[in-house]
Amino acid sequence: MYRNLMRTAVSGAALMVGLAMARPASAIPAFAAQTGLPCAACHIGFPQLTPFGRIFKMEGYVLGDKNYPSIENFSAMTQAGFTHLKDKVPGGLSPDFPSNNAWSIQQTGLFFGGVLDKRIGLGAFVQGTFDGVAHQFHWDNLDIRLAQQTNLFGKPLVYGFTFNNAPGITDLWNTLPAWGYPFIPSALGVGSTAGLQIAGLAQSVAGVGGYAALNVTPADLIYAEADFYAPLPNHTAYALGVGPSVGIASPAYYMRQAVQHSVGENSIEFGATELLDNPYPSGLSHGPTDGIVDLGVDTQLQHIEANQAFSLQAAYFHEAQHWGASYPLGNTANLNDSLNYETVTVSYLWRQLVGATVSYTNITGGADTGLYNSGTGNANGKPNTDSITTELDYYPFNRGGPKIFPWVNAKLFIEGTAYPQFNGLARNYDGNGRSASANNILFTGIWLVF
Repeated sequence: MYRNLMRTAVSGAALMVGLAMARPASAIPAFAAQTGLPCAACHIGFPQLTPFGRIFKMEGYVLGDKNYPSIENFSAMTQAGFTHLKDKVPGGLSPDFPSNNAWSIQQTGLFFGGVLDKRIGLGAFVQGTFDGVAHQFHWDNLDIRLAQQTNLFGKPLVYGFTFNNAPGITDLWNTLPAWGYPFIPSALGVGSTAGLQIAGLAQSVAGVGGYAALNVTPADLIYAEADFYAPLPNHTAYALGVGPSVGIASPAYYMRQAVQHSVGENSIEFGATELLDNPYPSGLSHGPTDGIVDLGVDTQLQHIEANQAFSLQAAYFHEAQHWGASYPLGNTANLNDSLNYETVTVSYLWRQLVGATVSYTNITGGADTGLYNSGTGNANGKPNTDSITTELDYYPFNRGGPKIFPWVNAKLFIEGTAYPQFNGLARNYDGNGRSASANNILFTGIWLVF
């Protein structure tokens, strides 16, 4: 994509992502003006949300003294880096890029974030991105919220409505694909042929939904959400830089449930996610459909102190695939398939300056030579892929930006990913002798926000 900055980017609260002011690390001008709070109030580094950051997002990005937007509600970011694979990719890492050892400004983003009309609880997070690899501008993350607060049976209740463009972009925890790790993957790396539908719909749909969060006790939160999505019309998709239109029969249903317990420096969340979708066979936009159901469970644990923070995220998804329309056309070898996705990520941040992350991801599923064919670099028709990622980060301006540019913040990172298995095999996975380890990647660079 970086249609999937969802995988990489600034979190939903997150234009707060630490665009530091002259005083110790504040939010971007929009949220600094609204809240006056340091970015550490909402983020562990960035983009992971703290319990307070989740409240800020849930309440519609309107916290603070401002009632209407101003020029301070706009900001920008860029991500630039150097990509090195263990073995070069014949023909180039991407069009206009060499076969290895490539520099790229892989994305530049423009944002609006914050209050639209505080009187009615209306706020927004809107992002447009220029993809420096595809050389194309497109709409990116969008979440416009109308939130209200009341009481239910004497308990505080936040409820609201959302207009957004990706299942999971509204989520409050960093466990789903929309905001999960890796936050900054290399756009020039080699990717697996298999992916979850919940991630694949990002920015290709538009949806509306409602959510509610009930504090049954001061420490215990129950959250529920339901959204409905339709594909963008083809001309709209092209106009927004994400064409052609994704071939699904609307509506697609997204549901989310979670419970969170917070006490002192600790919080823990357990959640479940469901996506029900009916895509058309590849290349079609009408007629019989297939059926895809994504079912997921997840958990997040956080321990946050003034000088250090620890977090753990884990998620498991099972995708059931019924190819009722694609199988008769010969597009798949099986009438029914399944895909399993699991990931565990552990991260640590010291004094808001230095961070470390280790993450493991495993994708498994049955063989289908029609679905995963040799033309996509998959000779045995299996999606099975394992990856282990280690990342080190340095935040030079988290304690205050330079005097000439006080609202800037940055993350300097070095990220390494190893593949024990790729597209079903450790060796010769593509039928041309390439090993999984050939895709091992070193990616280093800067994430700059201002």
